[in-house]
Amino acid sequence: MAKILSQMRYLTPYDIHKMLINDYILKRPGDTSLLKRDSSKDKNDYHVIAENHKFLWEEDDPTDTWEQQFAKRYYNKLFKEYCIGDLSRYKENKIALRWRIEKEVISGKGQFICGNKKCIEEADLRTWEVNFGYMEHGEKKNALVKIRLCVDCSKKLNYHSKKKEVKRLNRKKYLPKINKLQDASTSSGTVEIIEPIEGTDIETVVDSTAADESPWENHKPVEQKSREEEMEEYLQDLLL
Repeated sequence: MAKILSQMRYLTPYDIHKMLINDYILKRPGDTSLLKRDSSKDKNDYHVIAENHKFLWEEDDPTDTWEQQFAKRYYNKLFKEYCIGDLSRYKENKIALRWRIEKEVISGKGQFICGNKKCIEEADLRTWEVNFGYMEHGEKKNALVKIRLCVDCSKKLNYHSKKKEVKRLNRKKYLPKINKLQDASTSSGTVEIIEPIEGTDIETVVDSTAADESPWENHKPVEQKSREEEMEEYLQDLLL
């Protein structure tokens, strides 16, 4: 003991600590386990996001903890125009949906490539509007989302119930009704309501009060862009 005390006189506090550890704790086999840190409660980024995940975040949702703030920042980086789906359990009427990440947007997955997670089909894609019901933190929620699927995956999506298909604007069907409205407005200057056109979001068209002004100058039909036009816009945005 006197020898040890003599040695400790010339050591720094950290060197004394190491000497005590080596001499008194690590002498017996297996004693090094006492120095291991408890990692049972460790969390990585994935665990934090999974525990605080929300399919839809509202502006007034609380972000009181750093975990909630982290999950909200991750949500803000997602692309929420189209969904990616897992249709592997479609016969059980169980379909999983999530938003797309940047990597998938760049590759075209979910828009130019079928939105089913395990499908790579690019031809004859159809856009479906789905009322997505899900459980989140013990609460039942619903969200209206869109997903683009090939013919085979569309059948899986509609296996139990027919979903609403979002179609392109039919210009040939639409133009005769435009001309009819313009003729009526020129002669009377009244307001006319046109019936909804199947496959579009246009429900009503209101005429201008001036008889000599075309009602379509400020109310143009919204047309879904072709695949080439959408791809060109994406490439332009990426190169800015």
